[in-house]
Parts: sequence; structure tokens; C-alpha cells
Amino acid sequence: MNTNVSYFNNIWIEPPIERILYRLGYRKGKTVLTKEQEEEIEKLIWEALSLCRPKGAFLILPILKRDEESVTIGEHIIKSRSLSKLLKYSDDVALMASTIGHEIIDSINNEIKKGNSVKAVTFDSTASQVADKTVEWVMEYINNTLKKEARRLTSFRYSPGYGDLDLKYQEMFFKELNLEKLEMSLTKSFMMVPEKSVTAICGVEKFEGKEDTNE
Repeated sequence: MNTNVSYFNNIWIEPPIERILYRLGYRKGKTVLTKEQEEEIEKLIWEALSLCRPKGAFLILPILKRDEESVTIGEHIIKSRSLSKLLKYSDDVALMASTIGHEIIDSINNEIKKGNSVKAVTFDSTASQVADKTVEWVMEYINNTLKKEARRLTSFRYSPGYGDLDLKYQEMFFKELNLEKLEMSLTKSFMMVPEKSVTAICGVEKFEGKEDTNE
């Protein structure tokens, strides 16, 4: 574990209502809801939010070596052509993690058992969007600290299991960030618990006099 990890508890996330509704299948201008339906869905969204406990952590580490096939970060050799390409202008990386806790997951499972499908689906949609917004909050915090150094995160981020970045690299995040502090754990198959948790890696690059290279 690195002692320079920054942890955040009790992050406030405003529920992204439109994104939640979109995930539920509602399309603006096409899906028609009565006022009562809108009020009921929004009530369920806020109830779900009250069960979320957004937390996050991050750590910035230097890139020791990079070639077309892999990137070396500390003792970790990460084999991923896509990640290597993303980091081509970076000297450091940011390892990030976020979670919204166990309570909302337990509530979703309880509603499924009780047959409350509408409530369960709305809770699940809200939880997914709040989890995404939490890691975005961490990214925004990091970017604000990097501004004074004329540096920024790559706008694109990679998570284990995405593209050619193997899921096994979840172990790196747990080791470096000590995610047990956020009440997170990792299964033998590298799945995170609680389910609505996110790990991600971004490059840290200079932006002065250089166009965005995150595509």
C-alpha cells in the first residue's frame, strides 16, 4: 500500500435525473409520463440516493517504462496496447476507485425478492449512475489539483475488464489504494464487492501549448 493515497468519505452526488431516466428507457420527446408517474419515479430516485454512500480514493504514480505493448507502474507491468497508447504523452498515472457502499445493493436485492420490479430497476439505475458520477467527482478533484502544475488527466479512462486491459489488474488497484478502507473487497474472479464500484486509470499529462490528445 502507498501512504500517499487520498481518501474521500461522504461525497455528495447530485442525482443525474436525465441520465437515470435514459437508463430506464425513457426518451425525451418520445416517452410520455403523467405528472404522477414523474413524481413517483423521482421519489424512488431520491430514496435510492439516500441509500448510497459515495466514497473515493486516488493515487498518482510515475510511469517507469512504456512501450507499444505494456506500461510499467511501480512493480506492476500492465500489458495493454490500448492503455499504452492512451499514456503516450503521460509521465504519471492516476489510479482511482469509487464505491457507493453495500446498503443500496442490499436494498436492490431485497426489492427483487419482494417482486417490486419497478422499484428494484429504478434503484439499480440510480446506483449505477451515482457510481459513475462518483468516479467523475474524483477525476474533477484531481484535475483541480493538477491545474497549478499545468497538467491534467486524460479525458478518457480505462478500467480493468475494458478493451484489452485484463480484469486481473483489479489486484493492482486494491494493493496500491488499500481499498479495504472503503469497505471494498475483491473476489477470486476479480469482481468487486460492493457491485456498484469503479476502478479506473488515467494518464497525467501537460496541456500547455498542446491540443487534447485523449482520442
